[in-house]
Amino acid sequence: MPAYIVTWIHLLAAITFIGGWMFVQLVVRPSLTEGKARLPSLEALEMVKKVGQRFKMVGWVSLMALVFTGASQLLDESGSARIETSWGLIMMLKLFVFAIVGGLIFVHDLIVDPYGASVKGKQQGAQPLMFSGKVVWMQRTILVLSLAVLFIAAYLTSL
Repeated sequence: MPAYIVTWIHLLAAITFIGGWMFVQLVVRPSLTEGKARLPSLEALEMVKKVGQRFKMVGWVSLMALVFTGASQLLDESGSARIETSWGLIMMLKLFVFAIVGGLIFVHDLIVDPYGASVKGKQQGAQPLMFSGKVVWMQRTILVLSLAVLFIAAYLTSL
């Protein structure tokens, strides 16, 4: 496959992944708890559950596309001589932060799974898992580290 197509797929996957996390954190979550209500209605929780389950699939496809296209680009572009330079050191930092993001997503989606548990049958006063402090901070950490990977990638293009 031509290098420009691999790069285009890589960028599209990064845009989809980071844009989705930003949309959830900056648009969906704040819109549910605005006003005087501390907790959203059951209908809003069901909608967030559906959005979360759908984005989980989109996020994993984007993550896998990033892994495969990134590996292809790394093998095609760098070679062993380039890895031993400062570019290679920064690339290893990018891969390390990306691995942390992947691990956090694995824990978030497959172990904690805040969108998997049904919100029906919960009493109105109970705080759903998707609004618990640990899940919110895990999601924010994923977003911040993903933006850090993007920043490192942008820096790498200048070297």
